Amino acid sequence: MSKNISSSIRTVNQIVSVGSVDGVCTAAAVLRLTGNPTTCDIVFAQAFTVDRIDPKSWTANRSVVLVDLAVNNREPAMTERFIDGIREAGHVLVAIIDEHSREDWFKVMGMVDHLAVEPQTQAAGPDAPKSSGAVLMRALESAGEEFDSQTRELMEAADAGDRMDFTTRFGGFVNKAMKANIQDDARRVYLARHFAVNTEADSTIQKWVAEYEQIEANHDKVVASKKDLGDGLHRIVATGLRVDMTSLMSRLYREGAKVVVLEGEGFNKALGKKVPQVSFGSKDQNFDLLTPVKAVVATASGFTSKVNVDPADEEAAIAAVRAALRK
Repeated sequence: MSKNISSSIRTVNQIVSVGSVDGVCTAAAVLRLTGNPTTCDIVFAQAFTVDRIDPKSWTANRSVVLVDLAVNNREPAMTERFIDGIREAGHVLVAIIDEHSREDWFKVMGMVDHLAVEPQTQAAGPDAPKSSGAVLMRALESAGEEFDSQTRELMEAADAGDRMDFTTRFGGFVNKAMKANIQDDARRVYLARHFAVNTEADSTIQKWVAEYEQIEANHDKVVASKKDLGDGLHRIVATGLRVDMTSLMSRLYREGAKVVVLEGEGFNKALGKKVPQVSFGSKDQNFDLLTPVKAVVATASGFTSKVNVDPADEEAAIAAVRAALRK
């Protein structure tokens, strides 16, 4: 590993990062280390969406860092094409700050030990870094390089965020601001750039946080009116309310639900609009919801751990799920 990580990162002018709290906070730390947080380009992607990035469209002579980006396990060739595209466009890959699988990166690239920061592996056991923030911090510390307290705080927030701990200052702001509009990568860019320089949220970020706090208030309303149907079946109504389904379902599962029955709305392609819908979600990803429901409701859709039915079919679907839970 390079013993001159900071000087290598100061050459970076292109970041490709995953848009998790870990990714955004680590990207902010990298932006801070470049010394050019407002001019270094940054784009957010996932392992399965890197094919949408065209390195040839970037400004010439990019020095590139990948943050929290794993190899696409379903289609490793996609990641390989992306890396080849970076090289063929004349850009230089400086670092891969990723904790998922060093072995996968070896298969895609042939070698990784020339990088300023190398991808790590979970095969190293319980002491392996569990986040991109931890990978970057360990690399800097093992090389004996100094970094300021804000950079450390960003990396620590990234690490905590990867363990679903959003109680840190930066992690808390980033988590709520992103979840208020999870599809908006422009927010991620704004957040990374802002916290690369600032320690507190500005009015824009505070507005985004307030949006999510309203969503959390909606969760309280939904949970307060929850009905326990027995056998681990909990029924909720979220029609007309903006919710963060991942967070809401997680809360319900923590409060004892095995299967959540959700009265809400779903988009009907044939009608081109949202229509009333009842959804079933399971805490146990190995519990098959679809098979028993499909046996009594032919029009049911979804997959193993999430099933959708028309409101008229709710009673039959509940009976089928209840019977499956009792087996």
